[in-house]
Amino acid sequence: MALRLLPALTTARYDGQTEWYEAFARGEAHAAAREFATGLLGDGPGACLDLGTGTGLAVPALVRSGWSVVGADISEDQLARARSQHGAIAEFVRADAQALPFDDDEFDAVVSFLTHTDFDEPRKAFGEAHRVLRSGGRFVYLGVHPCFGSPFVARERARDIDGVVAVVLPGYATAGWRPITAESAREGVTARVGINHRPLADLLNTVIGSGFTLTEVHEPGEADPPIFFAFTATK
Repeated sequence: MALRLLPALTTARYDGQTEWYEAFARGEAHAAAREFATGLLGDGPGACLDLGTGTGLAVPALVRSGWSVVGADISEDQLARARSQHGAIAEFVRADAQALPFDDDEFDAVVSFLTHTDFDEPRKAFGEAHRVLRSGGRFVYLGVHPCFGSPFVARERARDIDGVVAVVLPGYATAGWRPITAESAREGVTARVGINHRPLADLLNTVIGSGFTLTEVHEPGEADPPIFFAFTATK
């Protein structure tokens, strides 16, 4: 693996959030979603980049599937936890997803889970994923559903039906950052680090505009409406 010299990295939003984030992302729904996305990728061998690896929660499943994994993240706090837990089976590199320090065509596969709402410039991040992936390689993405997992959806348990009602609020069509607000009562991602919301069409067109060819789109999990969406693409 070759690393290129890039400008100095800035402080990451997730620095200082590692304890909370790992407890949040280890939840049953998130774990099942990661397993589903790993299944979409299929088995190795080959070099796989886990883009936005966080604390490396997806790494064990990728390694079990036969991949040699490099995890990249901008948060040194998150990477310290990833190295302490998974450093024996994977390599971890501090890197900005929008300016990766890897050569063109360096990886046989790229995965990225729960990251598109954290990118300042999604087109650059997906463009970098495309650049470092070899021709014919597979890109698998899993994220919160732009329609049903956005800051504009309030999920509340209903009295008269069995389950949770999703109430869609105005604002879905407007892309951009939804910063931390004083009114935010939940201890979720929006309350802690903000979310860069992208409508579904905007997001998928960004992926296509980065050079990828979409091959499958999924809405995994048992929640109705779904919390997650996933896709596979090729270069």
